[in-house]
Amino acid sequence: MRAPKPQPRELQARLRAAYPDARCALDHRDPFQLVVATILSAQCTDARVNLTTPALFARFPDAASLAEARQDEVEALIKSTGFFRNKAKNLIGLGQALMARHGGRVPSDPTELGALPGVGQKTANVVLANAFGVPALAVDTHIFRVARRLGLSKAATPEKVEADLCRLFPREDWIELHHQLIFHGRRTCEARRPDCAACPLLDLCPTGLGQIKDPHLGVRLTVDPGPSAPRPAVAFPRPGAVRQDQQAVPEDPAGAPGDIASEASRRSPRIMSAPQRIVSLVPSVTELLVQWGLAARLVGRTRYCIEPRWIRNTVPAAGGTKDPDLGRIKDLAPDLVILERDENPKEVAEALTALGIPWLALEIRTVEDCVAALRELGIRLGVPQAGELRAAALEASLKGRRRKGPRALVLIWKDPWMSAGPDTYLGDLLRQGGFTPIGPDRYPALSDEDLEALAPEAILLPTEPYRFNRRHQAELQKRFPHAAVHLVDGQALTWYLSRTETGLDLVKNLPPR
Repeated sequence: MRAPKPQPRELQARLRAAYPDARCALDHRDPFQLVVATILSAQCTDARVNLTTPALFARFPDAASLAEARQDEVEALIKSTGFFRNKAKNLIGLGQALMARHGGRVPSDPTELGALPGVGQKTANVVLANAFGVPALAVDTHIFRVARRLGLSKAATPEKVEADLCRLFPREDWIELHHQLIFHGRRTCEARRPDCAACPLLDLCPTGLGQIKDPHLGVRLTVDPGPSAPRPAVAFPRPGAVRQDQQAVPEDPAGAPGDIASEASRRSPRIMSAPQRIVSLVPSVTELLVQWGLAARLVGRTRYCIEPRWIRNTVPAAGGTKDPDLGRIKDLAPDLVILERDENPKEVAEALTALGIPWLALEIRTVEDCVAALRELGIRLGVPQAGELRAAALEASLKGRRRKGPRALVLIWKDPWMSAGPDTYLGDLLRQGGFTPIGPDRYPALSDEDLEALAPEAILLPTEPYRFNRRHQAELQKRFPHAAVHLVDGQALTWYLSRTETGLDLVKNLPPR
C-alpha cells in the first residue's frame, strides 16, 4: 500500500481540535524575556527554563542591567539549564548588543534579530512569531520528528523540514502550527514510545499505519490495541563482533571475547534493538549518520563533530575526541556510544564500561576496513540497506590492480612534522589512489633530516587536522623542488566513511606535478 499524500488542511483541523491550548511553553512578558528564555532553552527543557528565569529576570530585568552583568553571577543563576558558561556569555553579549545597536529593545527585523549573540535561525523564528506575530515556523526536535513521521517531509535537516512545512501550509497558519506540532510531539508522538493507538492523526500518518518505516526509530511500527505504545513489526538481526579494544571489555562467558553486542546486551536489554540515543565521538561517523537520515537519533557529539554545520546548534557537544566529558555523556543517557580506536583512547571505552554505557568501537586502518564498517554500522543501527548500498559501491571502486606509483608522504602536523604512515587509513588511501606511501608506520614525528632522507616524490598537505596553507606549500616546494607538493581538502582526505569516496577521487585525480 502506498503512503497517503499529506493532507495539510485536514491535519491542522484535527490538531486544532486536539490541542486547543497549544501556545508558547516558555514563560515571558515581553520580547526581551522571550529571547533570553529561548537562548536558555537550547539543550534544555522548557520546564527547566521556566524554573530558572524568574530569579534571572528579578536580578536582570532588562537589556541595560544584563549588559553590565558579571559572567560568574549570570552563570550561577542559569547553571541548571546546561552549557551555562557559553549561555552566560551570549546573554551578556545580547544585552550589550541591544544597548549598542537597538536602544535596549529587541528588534523585530529578522536580519537584525538573527545577528544578535546567541540568536540563530530557530531562536529568531520563535521570537518573531511569539513576540511580534511575524509568521515563522521554527523546527525543534519535536517538530522535526513529527513532520517526518507524518510524511510532511523526508528531509534530514531541520532547515529543510522547515522549508517543506512552509510550502505545505498557509503562511498565516505557521505560528499556530508550530505550537500544535510541539504539543503533539510531547503528548502523543513521543520519540521512543509514540502512542499511535490514541493518536488523532493516525489515519493520516504513514508511519502509524505501518506504510513506511519510522524515520526516527528506523523500524516499521504496528499499533497495539491496548494503551501501550506501538511495537516494532520486525525483529532486529543480532550484529556480529566488531573491531574494538580487547582490553576495554572483559571476556563474556555468554558470548565471544570482545563481542560488543554480547557484553552490552548483558548490561542492558536496549542493545538488542536499534539504538535510539546515540553519542558519536567520531566526526566522520556523525556526518555519516546524518547522511543516512539518523540525525534525530543523535543526542551527543564531540566539539569536533562539526558537519553538517547545523548540527552545532541542534546536538549538544560533550568534550573532545581524546577527552570527552563522561559526566555529560552519562547525563545524555545514550544507548550507544560510537568510538574509533585511533581517535578515542582506550581509557574512554573502559570508563564507558564502568558507567554501564554500551559502546561500539570501529578500527579504520584501510579503505577495506571502511567497507566492513559501513556494513556493520548499517546492521547495528537498524539500517542495513543503507550500509550495504554504500559498502557495495565503495567495494566496487576498489577492484582492479593498483600500480606502484610515486613515493608519497602525507603530513598531518607541523612543529614537529608528523606524518601518516603506510599502515594507516591515509596510507592505504594513497595506495588505493595509485601512490606508494612512505615513512615509518603509525603517526611518527619527523625531523627536517628525516623528511629529506625519505626523498618523497609527492607530499600531501591536508587542511586539517593541522591548518596547512599555501605558505606551507610554497616553503616545502622550495625545499623539495623535484616533488609535487599538494595542498588538499583535509576533510575529504581524512574523514573516513562519510567521505571515503571523495578522498579516493581526490587522490586519484592529483596531478603528477
